[in-house]
Amino acid sequence: MRRPAALLLASIVGMSLLAGTTPAAAAEYQADAWIKLCGLSTGCTIDPPPHPWKGRNVYNGTAARQTVAVRLEDGEGARFWVTVQNDGARPDTLTVQGCTGTRHFTLNAVLMGKHKRPSWRARNVTKAFRQGTLSFDLPPASEGKKKVFTVNIVASTHREGISYTCTIRVRSAGRWGARDTVAARLTTY
Repeated sequence: MRRPAALLLASIVGMSLLAGTTPAAAAEYQADAWIKLCGLSTGCTIDPPPHPWKGRNVYNGTAARQTVAVRLEDGEGARFWVTVQNDGARPDTLTVQGCTGTRHFTLNAVLMGKHKRPSWRARNVTKAFRQGTLSFDLPPASEGKKKVFTVNIVASTHREGISYTCTIRVRSAGRWGARDTVAARLTTY
């Protein structure tokens, strides 16, 4: 059954109002995250690393087109840089829910800033990252402000062919559906 265009538009607007937002307000709040492989083991040896950023201006909750995959030796570590930005038109608080690791892949540290090597001076936010309480107050996208943090994961297994996906979800406090997801997929060889 085909619906008239006016009825379809009224349905969309009605659903948006029930969800607490309108189509015009959709761009007011939008979390954006993107991810990049920095390097393996103790640091990133090439500046800038030849690996592309994934997920900038791509918004979804599944990490589609926003996943970085890396193969590493068992016992080795991988370091990722994650950038979070408010792409909305209004100031917003963005909250990060990170991964927790497994018995085969240990979330070693999450540090504020881009770190090529471990840094004892960096602000360690590992606990907040795991618990989903890491948050940033960010101005509108027009100001271009963003937060970057480094995620370090160690393959603490000696088995080959084990995989783990570290999913990192970022959500807007201003609008429930304005979220974004990036992921790092690690596989031992």
